[in-house]
Amino acid sequence: MMKKMLIAALGSLPLLANAGGFAGLDYVSSKIEPDNTTASAKPSALQFKFGSWINKDETLGGELRLGLGMGDDELTRNADLEIDRYYGAFFRGQFPNTLPVRPYGLIGVSYMETTVEFDNGSSDGENFKDLSLGLGVDVTVTNNMFVSLEYMRVVDRSGDEVTNLALGLNGRF
Repeated sequence: MMKKMLIAALGSLPLLANAGGFAGLDYVSSKIEPDNTTASAKPSALQFKFGSWINKDETLGGELRLGLGMGDDELTRNADLEIDRYYGAFFRGQFPNTLPVRPYGLIGVSYMETTVEFDNGSSDGENFKDLSLGLGVDVTVTNNMFVSLEYMRVVDRSGDEVTNLALGLNGRF
């Protein structure tokens, strides 16, 4: 079901091509709390995003994201957790493009793959998927560049919790 939703979102992006778009690169600090432990880890990732606007005021749009893990963190004394990769498709709503500081909200779906490496050399993978909600702010630097700061609840299901805090550099086209 998750893959079908991501494919549908990807397929709809060409329909949005008559409006402007944006692309960005974010540094992401995640907090991952798996349901099978009371511990948490804070691995990092690099996130690529691409979006297109539905309207000329750039208040409604669609966005796709791909994240690749950059660093692991200790989950427990004998285990390190790392993000392998994650994907997401989102609808985005924000204030008009005439404002230099623009708050925004996101709603969509995310799928994250992680690996836990144990001291004895073995490893185990866990995948997380859920409806994701985010809030952020874009700050205009130039007409075509902006900086973003964002908090997203990626997963909150069945005891699993994943949150992201991202800082990014983006460009409009």
